[in-house]
Amino acid sequence: MEPILSRDEISELLTAIKDGRVSTDLIEENQETGTESSSTPIDIFQIYTQSRSGESRLPNLDIILDNFASSLSVSMTNLLQRTFTVIRQDLETRAFHESIATFNNKGAIAIYSIDPLKNGCLIHIDQVLSFTLLEIMLGGSLDTGAPPIDRALTTIEINILKNVMASNCIDIKKAFRSLMDLSPGLVKIENNFRLVNIVDTDVEMIVTKFKIIVGNRAGEMQLLIPYQSLEPIKEKLRDIDSYSTPTATWGVPISKEIAQMSTTVAARSGNVEMTIREILQLKIGDFIELTYDPELPLTILVEEKPKFQAIAGLHKKKKAIHITGRYQDSQGTTYGHK
Repeated sequence: MEPILSRDEISELLTAIKDGRVSTDLIEENQETGTESSSTPIDIFQIYTQSRSGESRLPNLDIILDNFASSLSVSMTNLLQRTFTVIRQDLETRAFHESIATFNNKGAIAIYSIDPLKNGCLIHIDQVLSFTLLEIMLGGSLDTGAPPIDRALTTIEINILKNVMASNCIDIKKAFRSLMDLSPGLVKIENNFRLVNIVDTDVEMIVTKFKIIVGNRAGEMQLLIPYQSLEPIKEKLRDIDSYSTPTATWGVPISKEIAQMSTTVAARSGNVEMTIREILQLKIGDFIELTYDPELPLTILVEEKPKFQAIAGLHKKKKAIHITGRYQDSQGTTYGHK
């Protein structure tokens, strides 16, 4: 009996025909005309097997996922005031029930809606990461190694994690911003994985693993998105040539802030070196001789660094200085701007 194509295999076959990997010319027509077929005989099931990688079936998806990792690192660092490092690792496809089974009902699964994409997505955090986040949020220390906790999370612990898991919505939105405007939302967090069901058990999932490092601990997070949810934006993914997060760069706000910073500017007529003993022996009426020539310009210091030269005078009946040029030391080095 010939094997029957599944829904995903039919979809992959249609994609192969569209891409030109499968010829639609009939062999009989070639035989009648006596010409050789330009197409190569293929195994339909082999095409499906070779295309199991989510990265190859959804080109440039890795760019979106890398951006998610970068955004997640920043948001968790800001939220929990600890330095988090997020590294994307494996990217593969598995059936939904297989993905859930690999978690062994340990850790926590957050269910998200990702409108307008259908079905939503899942984020799983393992036990190490779950209890590490709980320790941080409850004010614990991470100086010791990861605690050997081998139990399911309680309802109270799930509620404590809700704030952190909800912040992932912003990271998902930022990651897909170049493709479409998503409206992610946290639906719920489950510690009983048998209650997690966003698609049929045999639906193919794009599974991405992330290694999350904080202090001396490292946990794992997995992002699971149904392939059928991402398929409508496949062409948009293909069109991405280069990608950068469409947010303001740090250079612009930093430049604006620096321009508003206050600095100390001083006009120095001369200087003198004195020992601590000489300073302690000073009394009212003493004179201190400065190495200052009234005919030479003053040295203008910006944050105690010589930058300009100036002459002293009056301006609108107030004492003022008139900058005459840039400061130049004895080695010939010039400071300041014209």
